[in-house]
Amino acid sequence: MKQDPNSPGPTFDYSLPRSKILRGRRNFERLFEKSTVHNSDSLQLRYRYYEDPAEGCYVGFIAPKRRIRKAVRRNKIKRLMREVYRMNQHYFGEFFSEDTFGMHAVFIANKDSLTYSDISRDMIPLLNQAREKLSIMSKKIKKNTPDANKRQT
Repeated sequence: MKQDPNSPGPTFDYSLPRSKILRGRRNFERLFEKSTVHNSDSLQLRYRYYEDPAEGCYVGFIAPKRRIRKAVRRNKIKRLMREVYRMNQHYFGEFFSEDTFGMHAVFIANKDSLTYSDISRDMIPLLNQAREKLSIMSKKIKKNTPDANKRQT
Protein backbone atom coordinates (compact mmCIF):
# COMPACT_ATOMS: atom_id res chain seq x y z
CA MET A 1 0.00 0.00 0.00
CA LYS A 2 1.50 3.33 -1.06
CA GLN A 3 1.41 6.29 1.23
CA ASP A 4 0.05 9.59 0.00
CA PRO A 5 3.03 11.96 -0.52
CA ASN A 6 0.94 14.88 0.82
CA SER A 7 0.11 13.15 4.09
CA PRO A 8 1.88 14.31 7.23
CA GLY A 9 4.46 12.17 8.95
CA PRO A 10 7.97 11.02 8.22
CA THR A 11 8.67 8.89 5.21
CA PHE A 12 11.80 6.78 5.10
CA ASP A 13 13.43 5.44 2.00
CA TYR A 14 14.86 2.06 2.90
CA SER A 15 16.19 1.31 -0.56
CA LEU A 16 19.87 0.69 -1.20
CA PRO A 17 20.44 1.33 -4.89
CA ARG A 18 23.36 -0.29 -6.69
CA SER A 19 24.73 3.19 -7.31
CA LYS A 20 25.49 3.47 -3.56
CA ILE A 21 27.57 0.29 -3.38
CA LEU A 22 31.35 0.70 -3.48
CA ARG A 23 32.83 -0.75 -6.65
CA GLY A 24 36.16 -0.70 -8.42
CA ARG A 25 39.62 -1.85 -7.51
CA ARG A 26 40.99 1.69 -7.18
CA ASN A 27 38.30 2.68 -4.66
CA PHE A 28 39.00 -0.37 -2.51
CA GLU A 29 42.76 0.23 -2.68
CA ARG A 30 42.34 3.85 -1.57
CA LEU A 31 40.07 2.72 1.26
CA PHE A 32 42.47 0.05 2.56
CA GLU A 33 45.44 2.40 2.16
CA LYS A 34 44.25 4.75 4.87
CA SER A 35 41.11 4.02 6.81
CA THR A 36 39.61 4.09 10.27
CA VAL A 37 38.81 0.62 11.61
CA HIS A 38 36.17 -0.49 14.12
CA ASN A 39 35.89 -4.14 15.13
CA SER A 40 33.23 -6.31 16.72
CA ASP A 41 33.01 -10.06 17.30
CA SER A 42 31.96 -10.96 13.79
CA LEU A 43 32.32 -7.80 11.68
CA GLN A 44 34.86 -5.15 10.88
CA LEU A 45 33.99 -1.69 9.60
CA ARG A 46 36.62 0.22 7.64
CA TYR A 47 35.81 3.70 6.42
CA ARG A 48 37.53 6.74 5.05
CA TYR A 49 36.09 10.19 4.73
CA TYR A 50 37.00 12.64 2.01
CA GLU A 51 36.72 16.41 2.29
CA ASP A 52 35.52 16.50 -1.31
CA PRO A 53 31.76 15.80 -1.36
CA ALA A 54 32.08 14.70 -5.00
CA GLU A 55 33.55 11.40 -3.71
CA GLY A 56 30.04 10.45 -2.60
CA CYS A 57 28.87 7.94 -0.01
CA TYR A 58 29.56 4.34 -0.98
CA VAL A 59 29.45 1.15 1.08
CA GLY A 60 30.96 -2.24 0.24
CA PHE A 61 30.49 -5.70 1.71
CA ILE A 62 33.24 -8.32 1.88
CA ALA A 63 33.19 -11.95 2.91
CA PRO A 64 36.80 -13.17 2.58
CA LYS A 65 37.51 -16.52 1.01
CA ARG A 66 40.13 -17.35 3.64
CA ARG A 67 37.58 -17.23 6.43
CA ILE A 68 34.46 -18.36 4.60
CA ARG A 69 35.37 -21.16 2.23
CA LYS A 70 32.09 -21.92 0.45
CA ALA A 71 30.92 -19.43 -2.18
CA VAL A 72 27.25 -20.01 -1.36
CA ARG A 73 27.88 -19.06 2.26
CA ARG A 74 29.97 -15.99 1.30
CA ASN A 75 27.19 -14.74 -0.96
CA LYS A 76 24.55 -15.29 1.71
CA ILE A 77 26.57 -13.40 4.32
CA LYS A 78 27.06 -10.47 1.92
CA ARG A 79 23.31 -10.41 1.22
CA LEU A 80 22.58 -10.39 4.94
CA MET A 81 25.07 -7.57 5.55
CA ARG A 82 23.52 -5.52 2.73
CA GLU A 83 20.06 -6.07 4.19
CA VAL A 84 21.05 -5.04 7.72
CA TYR A 85 22.83 -1.96 6.37
CA ARG A 86 19.86 -1.10 4.16
CA MET A 87 17.53 -1.11 7.17
CA ASN A 88 19.95 0.97 9.27
CA GLN A 89 21.47 3.37 6.75
CA HIS A 90 19.62 6.24 8.41
CA TYR A 91 22.53 6.46 10.87
CA PHE A 92 24.49 8.29 8.15
CA GLY A 93 21.54 10.06 6.50
CA GLU A 94 22.07 13.51 7.99
CA PHE A 95 25.73 13.67 6.94
CA PHE A 96 25.20 12.86 3.30
CA SER A 97 22.08 14.94 2.79
CA GLU A 98 24.21 18.00 3.63
CA ASP A 99 26.96 17.11 1.09
CA THR A 100 29.76 18.42 3.30
CA PHE A 101 32.08 15.46 2.70
CA GLY A 102 32.28 12.05 1.08
CA MET A 103 32.81 8.64 2.62
CA HIS A 104 33.74 5.16 1.47
CA ALA A 105 33.12 2.28 3.86
CA VAL A 106 33.30 -1.49 3.82
CA PHE A 107 31.92 -4.15 6.14
CA ILE A 108 34.04 -7.30 6.39
CA ALA A 109 32.68 -10.57 7.81
CA ASN A 110 35.02 -12.38 10.20
CA LYS A 111 33.04 -15.55 10.87
CA ASP A 112 31.50 -18.29 8.80
CA SER A 113 28.34 -18.97 10.78
CA LEU A 114 26.59 -15.61 10.82
CA THR A 115 22.86 -15.06 10.98
CA TYR A 116 20.80 -11.93 10.40
CA SER A 117 20.51 -11.31 14.14
CA ASP A 118 24.29 -11.75 14.66
CA ILE A 119 25.06 -9.27 11.93
CA SER A 120 22.44 -6.82 13.17
CA ARG A 121 23.71 -7.08 16.74
CA ASP A 122 27.27 -6.27 15.63
CA MET A 123 26.62 -3.80 12.82
CA ILE A 124 24.50 -1.28 14.72
CA PRO A 125 27.19 -0.47 17.34
CA LEU A 126 29.75 -0.15 14.52
CA LEU A 127 27.46 2.30 12.74
CA ASN A 128 27.07 4.27 15.97
CA GLN A 129 30.84 4.45 16.48
CA ALA A 130 31.38 5.63 12.93
CA ARG A 131 28.54 8.13 13.27
CA GLU A 132 30.16 9.69 16.35
CA LYS A 133 33.51 10.05 14.55
CA LEU A 134 31.85 11.47 11.45
CA SER A 135 29.91 14.02 13.47
CA ILE A 136 33.20 15.28 14.92
CA MET A 137 34.70 15.48 11.41
CA SER A 138 31.61 17.21 10.10
CA LYS A 139 31.85 19.89 12.81
CA LYS A 140 35.53 20.46 12.03
CA ILE A 141 34.83 20.80 8.31
CA LYS A 142 31.92 23.18 8.88
CA LYS A 143 34.08 25.27 11.19
CA ASN A 144 36.79 25.65 8.55
CA THR A 145 34.54 26.53 5.60
CA PRO A 146 34.67 30.13 4.32
CA ASP A 147 30.88 30.52 4.63
CA ALA A 148 31.03 29.69 8.34
CA ASN A 149 33.79 32.25 8.89
CA LYS A 150 31.71 34.97 7.21
CA ARG A 151 28.72 34.20 9.44
CA GLN A 152 30.77 34.42 12.62
CA THR A 153 32.10 37.92 11.90
